[in-house]
Amino acid sequence: MEENVTTVELPKKRPTFLTVLCILSFIGSGLLLGSTIVNYFTFESSYPAQMEKWEETKENLSDAGIDSGFAYNGVENGLITLEKTSQNLGQITGANTLFALLSLLGVFLMFKLKKNGFYLYTFANLFWILVPLVLIDFNAAMMTAIMTGVVTVIFVILYAMNLKHME
Repeated sequence: MEENVTTVELPKKRPTFLTVLCILSFIGSGLLLGSTIVNYFTFESSYPAQMEKWEETKENLSDAGIDSGFAYNGVENGLITLEKTSQNLGQITGANTLFALLSLLGVFLMFKLKKNGFYLYTFANLFWILVPLVLIDFNAAMMTAIMTGVVTVIFVILYAMNLKHME
């Protein structure tokens, strides 16, 4: 007598580590998306006060005899960033919003164990790093891009370690 054995394929279980990564990415990308939108609507009203604070800080450094070095360059870069942001606010907001949404979609797909989410997330976050370098000022935004890039690369590596769980 021949027995029919039916195999039932269980749905893949998402590893806890991947779940934690996705939750952290949802939070991070969501907060950045929210701050991008808030900044767009509040930038014009806060611009004069921000500019005044940067100029005051620069003046204080000069009064203290600090006309070069890391702190002075940081203030100079802050002034450049603020000015360029005021000139390109719409483009910066549009690009940041696009890449935040693509990042969130990529994370959602990885949460659903879809490998194409990894590629979308990686693409969105690597290009997201370029936004300030291209739309603000390469030199002024370099430190921010490096710090953001380090975090991005760490997350991409951690997600890549979980590709074997995705289809």
